[in-house]
Amino acid sequence: MAGKKTTNKEKEWRIARVSALKARNVPNSECVAYMTREWGIERRQAYRYLEWANEVIQKDWDIDRRQLTAELLAQLTTLAQEARKSSQPQVTLGCINSIARIARILE
Repeated sequence: MAGKKTTNKEKEWRIARVSALKARNVPNSECVAYMTREWGIERRQAYRYLEWANEVIQKDWDIDRRQLTAELLAQLTTLAQEARKSSQPQVTLGCINSIARIARILE
């Protein structure tokens, strides 16, 4: 007996939910168990959701190398500033070293 067809909005929500689980390193088997238990879908359909979630994750990471470098440098700069304010010199130095490696300053 076929279940009710999900709406596009529900499908998008489910894909986002599976993407979030995968982003937290939840194994595929646990994701499938969650989907079959919570949503009442077959394992085959759960694996389709995993495929769709993987596509979303891949698109999220499919960015230009220069853009990624800029984002990493900005995050490390913020982290270094916060570490300096909270008197964590080791963390600050680690951030500075990472910035230098990413920016290839010390090569």
